[in-house]
Amino acid sequence: MKAIIYSLFGLLAVSAAFAADACYQDVSLDCGQASNALSLPRCNAIYGEYGRHGNVATEMQAYANLHLERSYEYLLSAAYFNNYQTNRAGFSKLFKKLSDDAWEKSIDLIKHVTMRGDEMNFSQRSTQKPVERKNYTVELHELESLAKALDSQKELAERAFYIHREATRNSQHLHDSEIAQYLEEEFIENQSKKIRELAGHTTDLKTFITANNGQDLSLALYLFDEYLQKTA
Repeated sequence: MKAIIYSLFGLLAVSAAFAADACYQDVSLDCGQASNALSLPRCNAIYGEYGRHGNVATEMQAYANLHLERSYEYLLSAAYFNNYQTNRAGFSKLFKKLSDDAWEKSIDLIKHVTMRGDEMNFSQRSTQKPVERKNYTVELHELESLAKALDSQKELAERAFYIHREATRNSQHLHDSEIAQYLEEEFIENQSKKIRELAGHTTDLKTFITANNGQDLSLALYLFDEYLQKTA
């Protein structure tokens, strides 16, 4: 019986060594001083190496900002295709859905950033070399707008790959399994479906346009827009 008790004390000692009691030490130190100020710098939700080494924390903030930017761009496209001149309800519906999805993902990212004990910086940009993009133009014809949306979705997917790679380096100071799992479950799989869908729409519309050598273009665009209204 004594051997079991000694073993339990040994396990507790090892656990305490791993935990390091950082927050407890802050509390003991501040409370032991004659001061009304309790700073407790280590009593937060940050754990592992998140925000301490590498750039995973800043990249997560930049990724949230990128989703906000894309949501705004998609919303502009949705409004453009919904005016009385273009009158493409199907395209408007498609871009509105893309905008809503990007907005929801940005909110989810912000929640996740703060859940890990970080603060959201809405001016944060990625440290990765930015993709060369021209100024965003709303007034594009239907096929161009689909191509632009496809490129934007690929950029979001590749940025997720980059953060995942940063979070899964087999290094003592850079590995973050929780971030990797979060990206896999909430972003990477869903993005592959969106890219496939937009690539299919682009190919289908190209087929519509080229099937009759460019004749009756307005009819082809009208029929494809009707198709989007039913499926988007």
